Parts: sequence; C-alpha cells; structure tokens
Amino acid sequence: MTAAVSAPKISSARLIICYAAILGTLPYLTLKASWVTGGGLGLRDPSFVDSDLMLFANLLTGGMDVVAVVLALAFTYSWGRRIPAPLLLFPIWIGTGLLAPIVLNLPVIVADLTQPHLTGMPLENWVWAVVYGGFGWQGVMLLTAFVLYARDRWWFVVTGTVRPGTIGTAGRLGIAAALGAAAAHLTWAFGSGGMSARGQDVVVALLSVLAAAALATVSRGRFWPRLVLVWTGAGAMAGSGAWGLFGELTMSSHGLGRALVVAVQVIGGVLMMISVLRRLPHTA
Repeated sequence: MTAAVSAPKISSARLIICYAAILGTLPYLTLKASWVTGGGLGLRDPSFVDSDLMLFANLLTGGMDVVAVVLALAFTYSWGRRIPAPLLLFPIWIGTGLLAPIVLNLPVIVADLTQPHLTGMPLENWVWAVVYGGFGWQGVMLLTAFVLYARDRWWFVVTGTVRPGTIGTAGRLGIAAALGAAAAHLTWAFGSGGMSARGQDVVVALLSVLAAAALATVSRGRFWPRLVLVWTGAGAMAGSGAWGLFGELTMSSHGLGRALVVAVQVIGGVLMMISVLRRLPHTA
C-alpha cells in the first residue's frame, strides 16, 4: 500500500505575488469589457472604438490579459507543474517581450503623461495612467511569479553548465537581425514621434544588443545570466515586434519598409530563442 503524498504548501509570498499580478489586470480588463460592449468608460470620443478593427484589437488585448491571469495561477498552484512546458513558456516569453520594455521605459512614460498633448487624444488622461501603470505592475508581479516557478521546475538551468555545441545558423542569423533591429530602433528614437514611443525604441534597441552579446558569448562563463538576457531581448524583439507589426499593417502610415524591418526583428527573436534553448543544461 502506497501512502498518499500531499501537495507542497504554497508560501504566502507566492500567493500574494499571484493575486497581486491578477489584481493588476482588472483595470485594463474593465476598460476592454466596457469598450467591446458599447460602453464609453474613459472615452472622450466613443467613435474611437466603433470600427471592426478596434473591436478586434480590444478583444485581442483583453484576451492577452486573461492569459496573464491564467499564467499567474499556473505559476503558483501545483497543477501548473503538470502543464507541458511549451504551453507556458511561449506565452510568458511573449509577455516578457511586451511587458519588460514598458517596465524599463516607465520613467519616460510617466514624464510623457504629464505633457499637454494628451488633451487632444480620444481617451481621458487617466486612462493612459491606468493602462501603463497596470502594465508596469503586471510586468513586475507576473515575471516574479514566473521566476519563482521556473526556479522550482527547472532548477538545473541555474545550477548546470551550458550544453556543448555552437549557436548554429539560427543563432548567427538571429544576432544579425538583433543588431539590424537595434540600429533601426535607434534611428527611429531620434526621429519624430512621442516621447514614450521614442523611449521604447531605445529600450528595445538596448535589449536587442544585450541579447546578441549574450548569445554570442553563451559558452563563456555562467549560462543562466546569458539565458536571461537572450530571453528578455529576444522576447522584446518578438513580442513588441509582433505588436508593432500589427500596428504597421493596420494603422500606421510609415510604409512597407518599416513593416519589413519589424518582421525581420520578430523572426530574429524567434531564431535567437531557438538557438539558446538548444544549449540548455539538462538533468543527468
């Protein structure tokens, strides 16, 4: 007869982080629920959300925050350990790429929110603060929950050494795309556009360069710090790049050239992650 094994106790700190992350999604989800159901919460111009494109965009972004809620729970409770790794790693990688640049760019965003140009926008001023404040909060809490989860489930990544091999063609192409994307974003950062968008360009450029440097030196020194840099930088290339590509193809007037640059950026981010995951340590 086999004795039943009780599930490990969840620490109070992890529960607090989990539900703090979920709490951070509620203001954004409330706005999205209002807009997709015809409400005018936070809108100066209700026609701003009337188009089919905006309905799709609001459903998409609202759905992404629902995914964030599921991830926070999966990273905290024992059932999350039974979910196949790809089903968790892909959305949190994209989430890292979307949220980490916002967290790093928050000082610039806060400064931009104080500028008078917001008075001519279709949204009330407080909406911008709620949205970006919520994203910053989610970025810190959700990524903290993921780090704690990853430490428990994949502890050998921190304690092990890099698997032998090279970065391969995927890695080399990814590095080239990262450096090209960084150059493009720096050019855009010194061009026209709002302060927040230009600050975001600087952050994405910096993360891309750091990811390229980490992947190029992945066999030297400790593996996990380089994995963190590639994870974050390649995630920024793929996640924020995919969202930027959606905007370029649907709402932007920049032209096809910029859309092609962002598409290469997304592909480069994916290639870098494929390359670094091939070097992951493994259990004996």
